[in-house]
Amino acid sequence: MSADIKTISPNPQQGPHKRLGEIFVERGLLTDISVARLVQHAKSKEMRLGELLEVLGLVTPEELAEALTIQYRCKKIMDFAKYAFPQSMLRTIPLDMAVKNTIFPLKLEEGKLALAVADPTNQDLFARIGQEKQVKIILFVSTRSEINRAIARHYLGHAIEEPNGKTILVVEDDKLVRESVEKILKRQGYVVETAVDGMDAFSKIFTLKPKLVITDKVMPKLSGYEFLYALRNIPEFRYMPVILMTAAATPDEEKEALEKGFFDFILKPVKDIGLLTRVQRAFQSSEQLYVMGG
Repeated sequence: MSADIKTISPNPQQGPHKRLGEIFVERGLLTDISVARLVQHAKSKEMRLGELLEVLGLVTPEELAEALTIQYRCKKIMDFAKYAFPQSMLRTIPLDMAVKNTIFPLKLEEGKLALAVADPTNQDLFARIGQEKQVKIILFVSTRSEINRAIARHYLGHAIEEPNGKTILVVEDDKLVRESVEKILKRQGYVVETAVDGMDAFSKIFTLKPKLVITDKVMPKLSGYEFLYALRNIPEFRYMPVILMTAAATPDEEKEALEKGFFDFILKPVKDIGLLTRVQRAFQSSEQLYVMGG
């Protein structure tokens, strides 16, 4: 079964037509007063308004996608992960670019490349892709979950399943360190899965849906910081606790790690008590983090 995009119709991509808040007010989802307050809150959090609305649950992912199609004069596409996509198509967008930017190549036809995107505002990226591939980029807006489902299935060969147990994902390229941390956690009854780098971890995050991630800082492909950034772009994983492992940490680096969104950090070599204390604290706070929503 192939994607249901028989032809690619060009979209103007002339920038936003209406403000996002205005669209939601017109649809009766928000009021002018609430939009004004939410815009200020989004600025204080250094977030886009749509991102904040989705995180807080004030709009559904589908409602946000629909509003973005109006704002940027694009078409919407949903439920496309189930279709077949040739490898030649997937090679137009490298996996790391797809993961970091939440985009997915849909169809290449007559010098036009159709992309499913969660954020149509990233015009610099789309212009760069168009220039490198010598194609005109056509945007189709979708939800982050749908795009990530397609990435998991077609790039990584994984199906998204429900989580099982108190799972912890340990991300570490050093085999000895990885096995040591795994052993400590398993002795305490945790279900432990491992990944050898950030990209491997990202590929497993959809199927495992762990309750906690422990990641090394310096790794090939996606580093600990890049992996965290990619993870935070997925609403369902935005508040999953992530603990950073590092061989050395200055006060400035500790401050940066916490400001970037890591729940905690731990120095290597990893000690049993320090690791288990942080893990227990992360599990205890996990529910609260999801409820708070930022």
